[in-house]
Amino acid sequence: MLQHDPTARPTIDELLNEEFFTTGYIPSRLPTTCLTVPPRFSLAPSSLDPSSRRPLAVVNKGPESPALEKVPEKEDKAGTLLEPGHLQPCYLADLLQQLMRVSTCRPSEKTPIRQEEAEDPACIPIFWISKWVDYSDKYGLGYQLCDNSVGVLFNDSTRLIMYSDGDKLQYIDQSGSELYFDVLSYPDTFSKKIKLLEYFQNYMSEHLLKAGANVTPREGDELARLPYLLNWFRTRSAIVLHLSNGTVQVNFFQDHTKVILCPLMAAVTYINERREFHTYKLALIEEFGCCKALASRLRYAHTMVEKLLCSKSGAAATAKAPS
Repeated sequence: MLQHDPTARPTIDELLNEEFFTTGYIPSRLPTTCLTVPPRFSLAPSSLDPSSRRPLAVVNKGPESPALEKVPEKEDKAGTLLEPGHLQPCYLADLLQQLMRVSTCRPSEKTPIRQEEAEDPACIPIFWISKWVDYSDKYGLGYQLCDNSVGVLFNDSTRLIMYSDGDKLQYIDQSGSELYFDVLSYPDTFSKKIKLLEYFQNYMSEHLLKAGANVTPREGDELARLPYLLNWFRTRSAIVLHLSNGTVQVNFFQDHTKVILCPLMAAVTYINERREFHTYKLALIEEFGCCKALASRLRYAHTMVEKLLCSKSGAAATAKAPS
């Protein structure tokens, strides 16, 4: 195409038959997360061309994982943050600024309030925590993402994730090194944690309702890199969950409402008492206002993000947060 002589350039038909366009997997849609992190083609589900898939491999292999017998039996009611080289502190700082601007403009006092004008379904998050169970008095916090993948943040600050297909596992040690292996073939040292993950999975499947169960995934979302739980803490009023993609989720105990905050999209998803799912741009809430219920939850989330950001080295503080 860059030939000086036009007659030497390929025709349109020849271009369409070029190897670049005819080999490998070309998705019809990519998730918005591809703007910040690469898609997970190597771990995507069956939508990928089987002939182009590569076997799972060890990624960023670090020191050998500690023995499972070292999982502490008792731990504080807070998870810990993965330290090495992540951008989440930057995301938290961005999110804090976004929430600060919303709080400053007092959105519930605008007249008239036109909250519906702030809604933007295109900003709906790809991932949120749809179920969780706190067993941190012995093992850790188990959770399920909206795509039905399941993870556990153990008390020893390691993480184990089972992908939604139920076949693949991802293990992340304290240093951030990642291992991938198959459910049917894994080192014996992981047996105890895999059994615990299966216990969490079964409990959540049998006893808990799925938040956002009626939301239909968009085509291409399955290619987004699966986030994992970085850290969490509880207050008397809520549980705060911080994912590795920067998302901060606050689940309120009394009325089961939830806010899911995405700093990259500068948006908030609000699940109200009727379990209705609405996503708003924070900048549009500044402009058009919002109801008192959402405004008060955004103020609370602002305080929780401050706590996350101010905690030493980005780790969740062990002290109990104010309610």
